[in-house]
Amino acid sequence: MSLIEIKNLNVNYKTTRGEVHAVRGVNLSVAKGEVLAIVGESGCGKSALLKSVMGLMPANAVATGQVSAFDRELVSLREKEWQGIRGKQISMLFQDPMTTLNPTMTIGSQIAEALLIHHPKMEKEKVRKRVYELLSLVGIKKPEVRAKQYPYQFSGGMRQRSVLAIAIANEPELLLADEPTTALDVTVQAQILGLLQEIQKKLNMTTILVSHDLRVVSSIADRVAVMYAGKIVEIGTRDEIFTDPRHPYTWGLLRSLPEYSQGKEMLFTIPGMPPDLRQDFVGDAFAPRNRYALQIDYEEEPPLFAVSDTHKAATWLLDERAPRVDFSTMDMVHEVSMEEHEHAPRNHGEDPKKPLVSVNHLTKDFVLPGKKKMTAVKDVSFSIMPGEIFGLVGESGSGKSTVARCIMNAYTDFEGEIFYADIPLHERVARRRERRRLSTERQMIFQDSASSLNGRMKISDIVTEPFRIRHEKPKRGSLKKEAAYQLSYVGMDEGYLNKHPGELSGGQRQRVAIARAVATDPKLLIADEPIAALDVSIQAQIINLFKHLQVEHGFSILFIAHDLAMVRFLCDRVGVMVDGEMVEMGETEEIFSNPQHAYTKELLAAIPKIGKERP
Repeated sequence: MSLIEIKNLNVNYKTTRGEVHAVRGVNLSVAKGEVLAIVGESGCGKSALLKSVMGLMPANAVATGQVSAFDRELVSLREKEWQGIRGKQISMLFQDPMTTLNPTMTIGSQIAEALLIHHPKMEKEKVRKRVYELLSLVGIKKPEVRAKQYPYQFSGGMRQRSVLAIAIANEPELLLADEPTTALDVTVQAQILGLLQEIQKKLNMTTILVSHDLRVVSSIADRVAVMYAGKIVEIGTRDEIFTDPRHPYTWGLLRSLPEYSQGKEMLFTIPGMPPDLRQDFVGDAFAPRNRYALQIDYEEEPPLFAVSDTHKAATWLLDERAPRVDFSTMDMVHEVSMEEHEHAPRNHGEDPKKPLVSVNHLTKDFVLPGKKKMTAVKDVSFSIMPGEIFGLVGESGSGKSTVARCIMNAYTDFEGEIFYADIPLHERVARRRERRRLSTERQMIFQDSASSLNGRMKISDIVTEPFRIRHEKPKRGSLKKEAAYQLSYVGMDEGYLNKHPGELSGGQRQRVAIARAVATDPKLLIADEPIAALDVSIQAQIINLFKHLQVEHGFSILFIAHDLAMVRFLCDRVGVMVDGEMVEMGETEEIFSNPQHAYTKELLAAIPKIGKERP
């Protein structure tokens, strides 16, 4: 029996640049107690679909169609009617708990607020006991103490547990989870997923999960719906989607995972980028990125063809008139082959046997309120060779980013030694020539490209800013030619030069950040969680770009990430950090196939597995 039925749902956003068709004719039903996962690239309409079910659409959104649940039709409800449903029958778990939680209220008072909204006459003592019960249910120890603390006193995983406690406070029948584990480390992610499964079974709660992490989906979902350009293009049970995908887009998403490319030089990627949902589509929206597209794909939109009673896919390849395709061996992938550029392989004249970066006994302390001291990095030593990709992994708070900032001299009050080539970074670099060299040869790429790029600047100005700061003449003669060249180098055309970061997707913004970083021909590139917030298909493109640039450009990379599968594919050596210490270090394959430290074993064991070995 279905708890929720969605029929021909359309969601459009009216913007100054045109109408965005975020959700286009979606039909779905979710049974009581079922976990349905919705996957797809950013901008495909996943979150818009969830928000329309929750009645959280902005003022510029218009929804048509039907969403039926709890013997009510939800699309036409007024806000006053929604207030009796949200938090009681439907709750939502958001991606970022820091934007969900009120920083001025204790965790306990926020959980109590969720209870009292729907039970205003609930006795104070009962509220207090229920708050402690909920905190215990989501795995927070010492609830009596934790309930009196504020969000900033909690770790990322504990904040997400607190948000979950608020969401399930009134035991809703339907939980909507929008990317609930995206920003979490692999070990914390495993804990949250286990907790979600445990609570879902205990309360027999129906769950709709939105995620771009296919490993998460594989570990928790009963059924999977794949969205592209606002439509459901494939739906089936977890096993059907992960072991017998029938839509070329689904194949592309699965094959973009590094698990399916071990031993290869490059990851498989889906060609092109997701479409602009302001356009009116003729035919199949995926056709321009589909290497097996038929003529009819450009003329007529495919219906959902039945593969089985539970499995459907919207592709003309399933039509009885289409050329016969062996889906068990179908290779719906596109291996990236970068165009030839004028760059030639180089090692910048460095001695390949001499480390480019040497970190010796690095220790970094932070002074907390009350003059308390916290040691973020403790006696860490490692080196990075010319042309090497060195991976640094560990949970949030393990000290990875602090190490990177010490190498970049963002932090200067550290103990120990850091050498960059022949320059001692632990000493004050007084000579102007050395300061100029360091600002040119070391570059950093941050996790959040949206905040690291100036939103008021055009892309052409962002890419060429290093030349203007240093008063250097670009190699291509003019700033415009230089910007166009650097963008083409990272797979973007001149059409993006006059755009602003807000007009670009996450993957495009990260490419711009990379273009800016490599424009000055650096020797060392530090990438701090550069793919954490990107879709799996875009992640593959960025990782391939790193590999290509490293081989052709010859620079060294310090790659910081919590996606261990990507680290295994990309890096030559890996260092594992926990609580500020380097607990294990070695060749990548040796670390992954034969870990020695207990923490490394725990970290690797927490990686969610994808169905069978290959689709």
